[in-house]
Amino acid sequence: MNGSNNISELVNEQKAFFKSGRCRDVKFRIAALSDLEKALITSRDVILRALEVDLGKPGVEAYLAEYYFVLQELRAVRSSLKKWAKPQRVKSPFYFMPVRSEIRREAYGVSLIYVPWNYPFQLALAPLISAIAAGNTVILKVSEDAPESAEVLSQLLTSCFTSDYVVVVRGNEEVAKELLEQAVDFIFFTGSTHVGKIVGSSAAGRLIPHVLELGGKCPCLVDDSAEIELTAKRVLLGKFFNAGQTCFAPDFVVVHENLKEALVAEMITLLEKELWKVDLAQIVNERHYQRIQSLVVGEIVQLTTEGEDLKFPPTLLPNASWDDPIMREEIFGPILPILSYGDEGELINKLQELGAPLALYLFTSDPHWSERVLSKVPSGGVCINDTMKQSSNLNLPFGGVGESGYGRYRGRFGFEAFSYQRAVVTRSNWEIPWFEIMPPYGDLVDRLKRFMR
Repeated sequence: MNGSNNISELVNEQKAFFKSGRCRDVKFRIAALSDLEKALITSRDVILRALEVDLGKPGVEAYLAEYYFVLQELRAVRSSLKKWAKPQRVKSPFYFMPVRSEIRREAYGVSLIYVPWNYPFQLALAPLISAIAAGNTVILKVSEDAPESAEVLSQLLTSCFTSDYVVVVRGNEEVAKELLEQAVDFIFFTGSTHVGKIVGSSAAGRLIPHVLELGGKCPCLVDDSAEIELTAKRVLLGKFFNAGQTCFAPDFVVVHENLKEALVAEMITLLEKELWKVDLAQIVNERHYQRIQSLVVGEIVQLTTEGEDLKFPPTLLPNASWDDPIMREEIFGPILPILSYGDEGELINKLQELGAPLALYLFTSDPHWSERVLSKVPSGGVCINDTMKQSSNLNLPFGGVGESGYGRYRGRFGFEAFSYQRAVVTRSNWEIPWFEIMPPYGDLVDRLKRFMR
């Protein structure tokens, strides 16, 4: 669907579909996920081609992050859905007997999902899978900064679903704002903290439950017991994946002063091997390219790249400081500032001032050091001695805290995010006189005091 002319009508159609009760049927949801899987498999090469056109993504990165990972999540959710959707029996107080108490997972209704441009398929389909599994209808607002992906996604989902169940909406910021004004039942937003605050404020003002998946400056801390070669390799692999355009990518490194020279030297060695000379995604557009370029000041170590003009060369800032302009905003590009620390307490204070990031990365051989840091520096997720792996395990929740957002999804956590817990108590028609408290109470309170202590 393009434009904003029929948005209110679309929302009403989805509300009617939800009220029909078809989404409540677990078999219906499983069938919908199966249809989506078939469409994904059929569209694999078209998806990869769209990612190459929009973002110049290397085939390996596109396949793993935007196709295979999504397919694995879909299959995992579908295979477990019956178990997750089954009412959960819980214990009841003896004075309710005979009784059955249970918790049911209920869908919210019409869910609105805002999709960013940096992972246009993964960050559309992962929450979509969760929304379908939980029994919602879905409106996907895709980003026009990835137009080829938006077109492919629209065609893919149109082949699976009717628009009163799942639909893709394209358009500019005005369309996004109009969608935000609709009486939807749930909102899932992935994007910047600035826009996330607008979405969260609007949703909260109308008591619409929502999830905000934001970002922030994810620190990578390296203490003096870290293994240098492994640290350098894993930090750069995480930083330059998708050209740094990942909300939980390492944003900057703070290394102990005893290891800084060695770590910088090892990173330079890796850059000189030209590993990313060709296999590097491009920056999404000229505006973002110029923003990233403006952050590069002072001494730099930079790799030259081949290919499109929007490929920003992987860059190290080996002598960055906390006061540099690049430390005032999320980089979202292949630039890595490297700072140093000597006093652990001062480091902790600096990190606490930055707020809670989506991810925290620690490189160390000292478990006591990592536990001290974890106890004092909050974050949405943590990965120790590697980067980004905390977001690739479907058995772990993914989400932020504070400035990096709130709410969790992936796998079962996504099913739970798009549904709410409904308490259901069913009492028997058998009447047990001493459990039916009726006035006049008389001296009942004295007997209660004796037996209910």
